[in-house]
Amino acid sequence: MFDLKTSDRIEVLKNKMLDAPRYASIEQARIITRIYQENETLSIPKKRALSLKAALEELEISVEPEELIVGNRTKGVRSGVVFPESGCSWIDREFESLPTRPQDQFLVNPADIQEFRETIYPYWKGRSMEDVIKDNYGLQIEAIAKVVKINQKDHAQGHICPDSQLWLQLGPHGLMEQAVKKLQTCDDSQKEFYECVILVMQGAMNFMVRYHDHIDKMLNTVDKKYQESLKEVSRICLKLSKQPPETFHEAMQSLWFLFVILHMESNASSFSPGRMDQYLYPYLKKDLDQGRLTLETALEIIECLWLKFNQIVYLRNQNSAKYFAGFPIGFNIAIGGVDEDGKDTYNDLSMLCLKAQYDLGLPQPNLSVRLNKNSSHELMQAAIKVVARGSGMPQFFNDEAIIQPLIDDLKIDQKDARNYAIVGCVELTTH
Repeated sequence: MFDLKTSDRIEVLKNKMLDAPRYASIEQARIITRIYQENETLSIPKKRALSLKAALEELEISVEPEELIVGNRTKGVRSGVVFPESGCSWIDREFESLPTRPQDQFLVNPADIQEFRETIYPYWKGRSMEDVIKDNYGLQIEAIAKVVKINQKDHAQGHICPDSQLWLQLGPHGLMEQAVKKLQTCDDSQKEFYECVILVMQGAMNFMVRYHDHIDKMLNTVDKKYQESLKEVSRICLKLSKQPPETFHEAMQSLWFLFVILHMESNASSFSPGRMDQYLYPYLKKDLDQGRLTLETALEIIECLWLKFNQIVYLRNQNSAKYFAGFPIGFNIAIGGVDEDGKDTYNDLSMLCLKAQYDLGLPQPNLSVRLNKNSSHELMQAAIKVVARGSGMPQFFNDEAIIQPLIDDLKIDQKDARNYAIVGCVELTTH
């Protein structure tokens, strides 16, 4: 597996990403503010659903000709997104200093600063999550802060492994259909929830169609050697707006759309794909068995996804950036480990994930390897080879030390305990 070579496509994309200027972005903040202003009488859940749908349908998008996986929450890569619902008082204080601060700098547009101060911040002052926390718990927080450091009270927290398998099984169209059926039979207390699900899934489907349309418009302007692969990406985007994925490439693109949407929804960190080598392996195996895909092409798709994991970064305040420099946003992927019967499992996808990290050596995803007394020697040696490259990954987790305490101490079902994953940095979670 480690004999596979990184393609020229990956080198081009990596260099483009690292060379691109990094800006602070108020585009989604502008959309969210407008939707809230237009719908003052609606509930917060409904306003949040409408603003996410609007962002999915209106945000500027872009695609590089070399890409096999597309999608981002801004037109530019690695942009710092201002998210007013969570809090933006620190943005008001630090906007001008973002380009010159010691860690994780962002360029700024003077016109954006002016619009933020004149339109966005005045509306959200006193309305954001940050303000609500301060109003309800400010005195307690101030007292506690005298003896401990309290961090991250001005933005949302992700820290979950979403149900990626359900997303892959149904896609946004299937989830919307389920919500429509539930809406017909649920009691009144649940209606708004399903209405919001329908709105967001409509936005997700339109988001995918927009990438199809964007690619189709640019096809005649790109190098001919990338036209066929771009046509395939365009086809995949349109299909995913209507149907769940069937091929490995489709599944990888679908998974990435899920994580882009999650970040657009709350601008939080540590949304983690979990045991990707388990739930995505059937797609890979089917394609390999049917001759639709080679290991070389599969690696190229994976490395395109690895690059995308580095294109979403987090805009932190100066103090937080000091402790979280380098954009550790927490896309944790766990490979290896036991299955629900307690048997060790690893596969070609496990090895391809290690190879992608070996080749790229980038901060994301946060790659983890689950080990146990029956772990494959091949997997162990490959993981050690990757660690020796110096990227600090993968990190290792001991099934024997983790699974039984999850069962005994936390009363987690054995099947779920054996299927544990890791969120963000090193946090254990059921899948």
